[in-house]
Amino acid sequence: MKKYTPDMTYISTCLDFLVKQYSSSSRPYHNLQHLTFMMDELQRCSCKPDNRDALILSIYYHDIIYKASKKDNEMQSAIVLEKHLSKTDFKHIHLCKESILATKEHKKSTNSDINLLLDLDLAILGQTPETYISYTQKIRKEYCIYPNFLYKPARRKAMIHFLEQEQIFKTDEFFDKYENQARENIKNEIASLS
Repeated sequence: MKKYTPDMTYISTCLDFLVKQYSSSSRPYHNLQHLTFMMDELQRCSCKPDNRDALILSIYYHDIIYKASKKDNEMQSAIVLEKHLSKTDFKHIHLCKESILATKEHKKSTNSDINLLLDLDLAILGQTPETYISYTQKIRKEYCIYPNFLYKPARRKAMIHFLEQEQIFKTDEFFDKYENQARENIKNEIASLS
C-alpha cells in the first residue's frame, strides 16, 4: 500500500486488522497460511496478471471476513477492502471488489486476473491426497458448530458443485497442473461423506 498512501500509520492500522482477522482461532484453514499458500502459488506460476497490485490486494482481502455461520463473507470482505482502500490513491477498488465477490461462486470470468485469483484460491484442491485430507480436516474444524448430519450433506453438495463444472480451474496452467488430482481428491471426499 506504500505506493498509494504516504500515511504509514494508516498502512499499519490496515495491516494490523488484516493480521488479526486471519489469525483468529476460528480459522484453522482460512488463515495467514492460506494467504501464504496463494502467494507461493502466484510466485511459481508463469501467468502474469494484468494488474498485479489489484490481484495481490484481492488475495489479502478475499477472506478478511470469514464466519462459518454467515453466507455474505465475500460481500463483507469486499466492503472492508473498499473502506480501507478508499482512503488511498489506489484506483482499482472496483476490480478488487469484483474479484473478491467472484470467490463466492468460482465461475469463469471474462477477466483473466479474476480467473487467476479463483485458481489460486482453489489450488489446494489439486494437492497430494495427504495435503487435501489435512485441508478438509481444517475446514471441518471451521464448521464445528454444525453437527455431522448438517455438515456432511452441505459439504457434499458444495463438492459436487465443483465436479459438475466443466473446469474447476479457469486458467490453462492451473487446469493442466491440478485439474485431474483435484477431481480425484473431491471424488474421494464425497465418498467419505456418504
